[in-house]
Amino acid sequence: NKASLSKPKDLNPPAAKQEEFAKMFGLTWADALAQGVVYNAVDGCAKLGIDGGQMDTCWAAAKKAGKLVKFGGGFYAGLVTPPAASAPASSGTFVINGFYMAMREKYTKAGASISYMTVEWDSASLSWADFRGKVLGATDPTAAEAGSLRRQIFEQWQALGLKSEPNVGDNGVHASASPFEALAERMNWVGAKLPSDEFGKALHAAGIPSKTIMDWTKDPQVEFEGKKQSLFDLLEDIDCKPCIEKACAIAGAKVPQVTSTKNQAFVFVKPHAVTPATVELVKKGFAAAGISIVSEGSLDNKTIEEKLLIDNHYYAIANKASLSKPKDLNPPAAKQEEFAKMFGLTWADALAQGVVYNAVDGCA
Repeated sequence: NKASLSKPKDLNPPAAKQEEFAKMFGLTWADALAQGVVYNAVDGCAKLGIDGGQMDTCWAAAKKAGKLVKFGGGFYAGLVTPPAASAPASSGTFVINGFYMAMREKYTKAGASISYMTVEWDSASLSWADFRGKVLGATDPTAAEAGSLRRQIFEQWQALGLKSEPNVGDNGVHASASPFEALAERMNWVGAKLPSDEFGKALHAAGIPSKTIMDWTKDPQVEFEGKKQSLFDLLEDIDCKPCIEKACAIAGAKVPQVTSTKNQAFVFVKPHAVTPATVELVKKGFAAAGISIVSEGSLDNKTIEEKLLIDNHYYAIANKASLSKPKDLNPPAAKQEEFAKMFGLTWADALAQGVVYNAVDGCA
C-alpha cells in the first residue's frame, strides 16, 4: 500500500521518527515533501528512470550505507541514489518501501502477462481444500502432490517453454484460497461487480452490508469467537455454503438457508509460466477434475500496471509481510498446532521470545 497505492503526502510518520529523518538527512520531513523529493516506490522508479530490479539494488545499497529510516512497521524511507547509467536525477531522492518493486515487476515488466480463468465445480464432488491441495498443488511445487498442476509444471517446465525452474514464488499458477477471496479477486482482476457476482449477491442476500463485504476484501482483522483473526484465514479452504454461513456468523447477520453447492474460483497462470503449453496443461487438468471454465482471458503488463491490479492483489499479502506485526496476527488453532509440531515451539512461545518477524523486519 505505502509502496504503490499511497502518496507520501498522505503518510504521517510519528513525530519522533520525523526527528530521526531530519537528523539523518539534514532535511525535515515537511521540507522534503514541500520540495517534492519523496516518492512511493512506483513513482520513485519513474522519477529515477530505473526498473524494479535496479530499485532493488539501489535499496540494498541505501540499507548498507545506513540511509534508511524506519518510520513504523513496514514503513521505511530510504535515500536512493540511482545507477550512474540511469537518467539524471537529484542526489536527494527519497523512496518509500523500495523493496517492493522487484516482486511487482514480475507482473509489470515489458512482455509480462497473466492468463486467467474463472472456474466452477460442485462442492459435492470436490471440496475447496482438495481443489487447492490435490488439483492445484502445494505452494512449494517440489512438495506438491503428484499429478497436481504445480507439480506437473515443475516437472515439465522445460518442455512447457518456461525459462527457469519453478519455485515457491514462481510456482506456475495461482488460485483463490476461498470462495470469498475468489470474489475479491474477480472484482480486482476482471472488474466483477458486487451486485451481479453470484457469490457477492449471495452474501448480500444473506444480510451482510455491501460496505462490510468491500472492507473484507482487504483482509482485516475481525472479531470472532472472542479474538481478532484474519478474515481470509477464517474463510480459507471452505466450500461456498459453509463459507456464506460462517461469513454471516462473523458479521453478526442471521445465518440463512443456503442451498447452493457451486464453488467458483479465480485462477491465473503466473507471468513466468504463460506459454500456450502451460495454459493447455492447466485447462486439461481442470477438465480431468470435473472443473468447468466459465470465462477466460489475458491481461498484459500495461493493464496490470495502469489499473494497479497486482498492487491490490498483493494488498493482504503485503499487509502481513510489512504492515502487520506478528503479535497482531492470529493463525487458526490447527495451524498453530502444525507450527508447534514442526518447530518444537508454540506460536505463543515464539512470540514471547521475540523470534517472529514480518518479512520487512526480518530483513532488518
